[in-house]
Amino acid sequence: MDKRIVIKIGSGTLATGYTAAVQVGSEGAPPQVEVQAGLPSAKDLAQCYYQWQRAYWQMGLPSRLEALSGETNFSDVSRLENCRKLSRQLRDRVRHWLNSPEFQPIREKILEQLSPTDTARILLQTSDPLLQRIPWYELDFFQRYRNAEVGICPVAYQQVYYSGSRCERVRILAVLGDDTGLDTTIDRVLLENLAGADIHFLDSPNCQTFTKALWDEQGWDILFFAGHSSSYSQRFSQEPTQVPSPEYVQSQPECSGEIWLNPSEKLTISQLRHALQKAIDRGLNTAIFNSCDGLGLASDLADLHIPQVLVMREPVPDQVAHAFLQGFLESFSNGTPFYTAVREAREKLQGMESRFPCATWLPVIIQNLAETPPTWQSLQGPLQTAPQRTVDSSDLATVPLPVGLSASNADPNLSGQLAPEPVLQDLSISKLSFFSKLKVGLGCGLAVASILTTGRLFGLLEPLEIKGYDYSLRTRPTELPDSRILIVTNTTKDIAAFPNTTGKSSLSDDTLLTLLDKLTSANPAAIGLDIYHGHDNKLPALKQKIHNTENLIAICKEPFYTDEETLVREPPPPEIEDMSRIGANDFVAFSKRGEILRRHLLQLSQASNSLCPSNPSDQGAFVNTFSTVVAFKYLADADMALEPFFLTERFGGYHSADAGGTQLLLNYRITHDPKQTNCGSVRETPAECLTVSELLAKDPQQLRSIVEDKIILIGTTDMDYAAGDRWRTPYTKSPYVKTDEVPGVFLNAQMISQLISHALDERPLIGSWAEWQEVVWIAIWALLGGLIGAYSTRRLYALVYLLLAGSLLLLMSWLWLVRLAVWVPWVPSVIALPTATLTSCAASQRKLSSKALHPRSPAS
Repeated sequence: MDKRIVIKIGSGTLATGYTAAVQVGSEGAPPQVEVQAGLPSAKDLAQCYYQWQRAYWQMGLPSRLEALSGETNFSDVSRLENCRKLSRQLRDRVRHWLNSPEFQPIREKILEQLSPTDTARILLQTSDPLLQRIPWYELDFFQRYRNAEVGICPVAYQQVYYSGSRCERVRILAVLGDDTGLDTTIDRVLLENLAGADIHFLDSPNCQTFTKALWDEQGWDILFFAGHSSSYSQRFSQEPTQVPSPEYVQSQPECSGEIWLNPSEKLTISQLRHALQKAIDRGLNTAIFNSCDGLGLASDLADLHIPQVLVMREPVPDQVAHAFLQGFLESFSNGTPFYTAVREAREKLQGMESRFPCATWLPVIIQNLAETPPTWQSLQGPLQTAPQRTVDSSDLATVPLPVGLSASNADPNLSGQLAPEPVLQDLSISKLSFFSKLKVGLGCGLAVASILTTGRLFGLLEPLEIKGYDYSLRTRPTELPDSRILIVTNTTKDIAAFPNTTGKSSLSDDTLLTLLDKLTSANPAAIGLDIYHGHDNKLPALKQKIHNTENLIAICKEPFYTDEETLVREPPPPEIEDMSRIGANDFVAFSKRGEILRRHLLQLSQASNSLCPSNPSDQGAFVNTFSTVVAFKYLADADMALEPFFLTERFGGYHSADAGGTQLLLNYRITHDPKQTNCGSVRETPAECLTVSELLAKDPQQLRSIVEDKIILIGTTDMDYAAGDRWRTPYTKSPYVKTDEVPGVFLNAQMISQLISHALDERPLIGSWAEWQEVVWIAIWALLGGLIGAYSTRRLYALVYLLLAGSLLLLMSWLWLVRLAVWVPWVPSVIALPTATLTSCAASQRKLSSKALHPRSPAS
């Protein structure tokens, strides 16, 4: 899905910090979410940037900066290494700044709203020149979201109203300026190889020639420039590697970009203002400056509200400019979206960074926030505005009039008064022809299907579909308990019998030590301790036991804020040095009180202030959840094949789900009689239970018979200790009845059972269809409803057919869920079926009424 994320950096400075906000929405639609935040002061960031910039310029790489005399130091290895070192420092400083707590709400909202598969534009709206120059795409965020790219947006913007038509070929005005020390013939060859382009070249033109070309009445789609350029009004007089001081840069006017048309003539954008404005009015969509230091040029063009500009941030070596242009043109002309093409071409430059450090930092997009980026196809015509039509008196005969009023008896002085409606007789639908009925039925069915799928796309049906999914789960057959799991519950009676007088944990050190001694002697496959026990002042014997019990898996808690804005997080037991023995005790449904737990979280992104161990990956640091660690410990090297069922933002009835981390739908295992499991009134238990007292009372032989080779989960069910770890499920009755909230240890057991049952028993994971399949399914039932309404000659017949079709729909949907574990969109289909029937009946009656009022005259 295409997303647009606008990060607005408002008033402030690096010394005082900035106000900030983020807007997230789909492309072409208003923002759906906005969050306010801020950025802390970072006084050293400017110095860090300017140190890197000075090192970059002082490498003396042969570039497309304004041609100056002087020796270069291209082979100076020490300068190359110094530039790389300072670039890493700048990258790390920017990452640290944007990982600050003040910016966390924006960061978390982006992670919440964006799926790794989404194509996204990250638009930075700021007037601070320094913030426009720092390498935003070096953030860890872009390693996870491979289809996202950054654009810079000016604070002031305006939509360009172009209503003309485009040519069938993309018109490009290519200006090859002063090429002293450059090879612009490669730029020419790359442009000439473009298919579907009409290119006009200007070689080292003078100002008059360039201006005249911009005034071309046919207009241009793309303006391309290759040659020397710069972004300061005054050049440096001593050497080409001299870098301006921060004070000098801040003293320069903001709009000071200039290009060299030929060795003796240079121009600023302001000198071309009228010609460029006319070109934009005539459809100029994109300007590409494959030249040095182009942010000043982009700033000037932004004042003219050009849709987008593509420039280089700093001096660009000739080879880098050629490689980027080749990669961008290949991707863009083959239909790749503009931002994706820029990212692909930019990342291909990484192979050149051994010779040209920071080459991937150079390309940058300057975006008019009111405009949408083009595609190669959108730049090809014709795109014309719809012609307007005037209505005269001859048209009145074709204008639909209310019943009882025809064009012949319409009196303009009646001011909307209608003639008496005639009595209609013999209006049986059977009087319509077969093809008339077919046309009405299909038309009404398609109309209803279109409305429902559009509403579903925007999430309007999500609450109903979720409730329908819960109902479907409750109607499934029960299953036998999972014999590979045993749940040890620390009940209120156990806590009273074995009180903890030294800590806050519901399980005292003495009791836990005794439990572990008895359990380890019975040889379980894994022991999952679903009780926080992260304090350090344990009994020495317990510390040693926790450390040495290799199949013991403990929990930690990723940080989150409660409704009272209190930070909650829990560390793992410090005695466990093997990080693979620790899992995060986090569920998906913690955002709202009373939210139903339907999803199974396997992994989640690690927070910056997390106490849980992480698993580094290409997409950043992730934390495995407790259920994942326990299940994988049990399964060892089993192949689970889970990838096809990972939950995304759009999955089944979910249309705006928080799909962060790695998630599945939780396929609950519900037993027939909870009392047989010894788990009290908890229906959601997937396995049998023993209380702590019952387990401690078992002799070794009895204990081995019920524990050996099983997963043992130890958790608390007492309300005082598990108040924050109780959840509603699709099987609970009411959000207001606390006894219907399930302790987390049973839900962890459900998740572990789901994983091991899928791996060992091929018990299916709940999946969904592709979006197009869901649309086809809904359309089938809408069309069927439309045909029922069109062909039913009596209301009773229509009702009977509806009941039969509805029963078939519900039965098929239920069987798909029970037998194949597929979430079928039955709720919108149930709505579509009768709605299309009623619509079709009404349309048929209207068509018949019109036929009775205006019978066709015999041919003369």
